This record gives sequence, C-alpha cells and structure tokens, in this order.
Amino acid sequence: MDLRGGLAWVVVLAATGYSAEAQVRLPADEVVLEDTIAVEIIDREVVAFDLAGSGQLSERLQLDETVLFTASRGRVALVLTNQRMLAATPVSSSWQEERYRLAEIPAEEALLSQGLALLVTSQRALAFFGSGNWAEKSLRPRETLVDARVGPGVGVVITDRRALGISSRGGFFETGLRPREEIESLKTLANLATIVTSQRTLLFKGALGIWVERRRPLH
Repeated sequence: MDLRGGLAWVVVLAATGYSAEAQVRLPADEVVLEDTIAVEIIDREVVAFDLAGSGQLSERLQLDETVLFTASRGRVALVLTNQRMLAATPVSSSWQEERYRLAEIPAEEALLSQGLALLVTSQRALAFFGSGNWAEKSLRPRETLVDARVGPGVGVVITDRRALGISSRGGFFETGLRPREEIESLKTLANLATIVTSQRTLLFKGALGIWVERRRPLH
C-alpha cells in the first residue's frame, strides 16, 4: 500500500513465534506465530475473542458511531471508527480506547502483522503494543508523511522532517533529517530498520531503541 497519498494510515507490525498453546504464556515483548485474538461486530457490539482461551471483550458502539475498519492478527485486535480507535490483546481486561482530537481526520485503513499497531493521522502517530498499551507522537504543524514500513519487530515512519522508529521496547524513537536530505530507500528486518538517504545511512536498533548513523562517502 502506498502511504504517501493519504491523510491517515495505520501500520501494524509484529513478529513470529511458537505454538498457540505456548503463546498464552509468552511475555508481551516475545514473538508469536499464530493468531490468538479475533474481532467481530455483533449487533452494535465490538467483540474480541481469545482464540487460545474462553475470554471475550465487548464494547458497545456509541450513537452515530460508524465502523470504518476491523482487523486482527497475532495478539492484536484493532477497530477504527469515525469517533475513536479501539485495540485489544488476549490479556486485556477491556478494549483500550483512543479518541480523535479536534479536527483530526479518522484513520480508515490498516496494515496488520502480529504485535504492534501504528496509526499515522493528520495530527499524530499512535502505536498500540502487544502488551496492551498505547503510545503517541504528535506531528508538527505542516509536517507531512513521506513513507512508512514494518518489519517483524520494528516499524518506521518517515516525515519530511524526521524519522520515527517504533519498538515494543518503549514506543517512538526520533532522529532528525537534515535540510535537502533525500530518502533513497527504507528497509526493515526482524529488529532493525535501515534508511538510506542522499547523505547518510541510518539504522534503527529496535531492541535498544536507538538510532545510529554512518555518513556516506562523497563522490
């Protein structure tokens, strides 16, 4: 999906792991292989089902609330409406909610993997982790989305001013872009993301939550 042309996008990133029975006992930052949660809309109720157990989470839609998108994979279930963002994991005690800000355009699409959800709206980037927590990073005035990518354990959002690395180790990690620095490529691996620009190679180490750089030789 091309992320350059929209006002609001969702990126969901995740990982790989072990058997469904073992997944229930995995720590929140460990990887999973099979889906452990599913989501359905049933008679104006948003319902998440624990596929490895018997648990269910239910949240009633509000008056004039319209569902725009539903998806689930791994341990993350996500529902986007015209009023809010709802997310859950198999260990959640309730749906975790984030409301849109004043004049914030609702996200209408999602990309899913298994352990982390990232939403980029007109005003901020938000991440929902497999641990059941939301994190957010506000966008600056007139800051625009350039690209976004996801790997098994990390994600990256690039704007015209900075790069945001996303890791389940702690949320968003920022590095600035220089004037006239052009993005040439973006690649994500299991726990590493690489951005090649016209001036540098930037590496995001998800396990540590840090950016490192190497200047490109002048030709």
